Amino acid sequence: MDDDQGLGGNEFQWPVTGPTGPPSPGPAGPSGPGPFSPYDAGGYARPPGSDPPPEPIGLGPNTRCYEHPDRLAGALCRSCNRPICADCMVQAPVGWHCRRCVHQAASKSPVVRYRPGAVGIPSARQAPVTMALIFINLVLFLAATASPRLTFDSYDIPVVMSHFGQSYRLLASFFITNSFLDVALNMWCLYIIGRLVEPALGKGRFLALYLLAGLGGSVAYYLLGNAQVPAAGASGAIFGLFGAYFIVARRAAANTSSIIALIAINLVFSFTVPQIAWQAHVGGLLTGLVVASGLGLARRGRPRQERVADAAVLIATCVGLGLLLLLPPGVVNLG
Repeated sequence: MDDDQGLGGNEFQWPVTGPTGPPSPGPAGPSGPGPFSPYDAGGYARPPGSDPPPEPIGLGPNTRCYEHPDRLAGALCRSCNRPICADCMVQAPVGWHCRRCVHQAASKSPVVRYRPGAVGIPSARQAPVTMALIFINLVLFLAATASPRLTFDSYDIPVVMSHFGQSYRLLASFFITNSFLDVALNMWCLYIIGRLVEPALGKGRFLALYLLAGLGGSVAYYLLGNAQVPAAGASGAIFGLFGAYFIVARRAAANTSSIIALIAINLVFSFTVPQIAWQAHVGGLLTGLVVASGLGLARRGRPRQERVADAAVLIATCVGLGLLLLLPPGVVNLG
């Protein structure tokens, strides 16, 4: 006869009981002398030779970390329910996780989207639309420099658009200009801000936002500027990207103080320096804020719903800008 201290000197016998009857006495659990309990959570007996069920581990005064047996445990991992010490505790939205569970969860979802405020700026390869826009603007700048007629035909002149129906000037005016300083500053800003906004919105949304922001700047100059004074430049579209970055950063809970300061400084220059179409800057900024806000809300749904909602935002913006063009040019001439 075997002598087992945990069984009172009797040979261990699995209890025989059904699911409806009370379980017969078995070996004690962790608090008793026996190594484990033969019953599962429902009180059912298991056939001989089966593995014992895992017992829930609790924290006691002498509970040790499963990774560092020489250290006392301070919490239980919410994933594997094993005791962990202070060095192994990784804070989670609810409770603590051990490092093994955190590593396993990270390996299953290695894709990390760019969020404003992250260390480093995305490279040019991550912003192909931005680089394409810079290339197009530079090529058209060279073409406009060689052809003064092309420059004149691309200016945003409200009275000409109204009388001759040349609505194409609304788009051409923020792509073509023969001012080297204007192109240099705008392309530098596009290179910086575009690499931040494009990875966050995606190529299609970014291109649509850039075009609508530029269009919004042209419409604002059509309504608020001098109807007979021409204007051109990509500043309205650039301001729209400034507004979009502010919205994206706010949704990502990132620091927005730098972009607010940048917008404020540029607006001060727009209002104080002569020969600058501040109307286009304000119009592009407001359009960028509106479009980026709508796209940000749309991204919360399912993929198909996101596309439908994004299309609705873009169409509504186009319709709104189109309705404003029904007003006479310079209807609110503020200079």
